[in-house]
Amino acid sequence: MVNLNCKLVNFIHHLKEKCGLDFKDYVELMDSGGRVMNLELLQHSVAPASSVLAERQRYVLLRVCKADEESGGCKYVSLLNNTKSHPEFTELLKKVSNSSKESERKIRRGHTQRCKNNSSTDSNK
Repeated sequence: MVNLNCKLVNFIHHLKEKCGLDFKDYVELMDSGGRVMNLELLQHSVAPASSVLAERQRYVLLRVCKADEESGGCKYVSLLNNTKSHPEFTELLKKVSNSSKESERKIRRGHTQRCKNNSSTDSNK
């Protein structure tokens, strides 16, 4: 149980501290529907945690493992002590990690196509 009235920057700092993670590491929360809360984008926010998280909701604390540039995306690792008693979260984690890779590929593919289009327009000038 945590205080949702505190600032997100403090909330995220507290999560990392309680899990023994380095403050350079990234953490995420996933709700019971498999939705990742995107805390990485909010790690310096002074908005209250309640602006992102719902009261009395259960979240799974995740560590974000960034992949290298070539593979793209990131992998989420549960910080639950007993994931065997929650097999539904294991399946959700697989889906979330895979969807992250797919969206990274789409973004990179769109960037590559834009770069190609720009260079072809430049050569036509």
